[in-house]
Amino acid sequence: MLLNLVKLTARIFFKTCYNFKVEGLDNIPQTGALIIAGNHLSNADPPAIGGFAGLVRDSRFVAKKELFSVPLLGWFFRRSGYIPVDRARTIGDFGALKEVVHALEKGESVVMFPEGTRSKTGKPQKPKSGIGFLVYKTGAPVLPVKIEGTFGWPWVRKIRVKFGSVMHLQKDETLEPKAQYKQFATQIMDTINSIHI
Repeated sequence: MLLNLVKLTARIFFKTCYNFKVEGLDNIPQTGALIIAGNHLSNADPPAIGGFAGLVRDSRFVAKKELFSVPLLGWFFRRSGYIPVDRARTIGDFGALKEVVHALEKGESVVMFPEGTRSKTGKPQKPKSGIGFLVYKTGAPVLPVKIEGTFGWPWVRKIRVKFGSVMHLQKDETLEPKAQYKQFATQIMDTINSIHI
């Protein structure tokens, strides 16, 4: 009930306060394991994705662990099944990756940002290899989503969100797994950036 209220509030907020448009909701699979992967420009991106993707299905979010210490927000994140990730770990937060793998194996949808953090310039960043590892490990399909216009939020007017087509990435037995993690991550990020809005 709480999550549905938050999603409804997010939709009303974006539709009322901004020139907001979302496309491609019909591209979201209603069931089965799914990684929804988007670019990251501001704090408005998670509710913009979750509020509208939530019209089709609920998703768990991967979020930086610092947010779980914020009063009320941290409580909501834990109650909603958000997955904390420690971005300070140089070789990746394996605890967070393991939890995401478990969620995907249960057929859940997980939203994450391959870049790992918000862009400080509004320009695309290189992706972390974590999302590539998750695809390699679980075989989960990836739904790329592009967000445009949220850089500088809340002092913006026009926001666009577009969900692309589901990607199924295939393993290459001739490559080492770690090389494929990076390759998959780059392929996903390139697809996100190529979505035309």
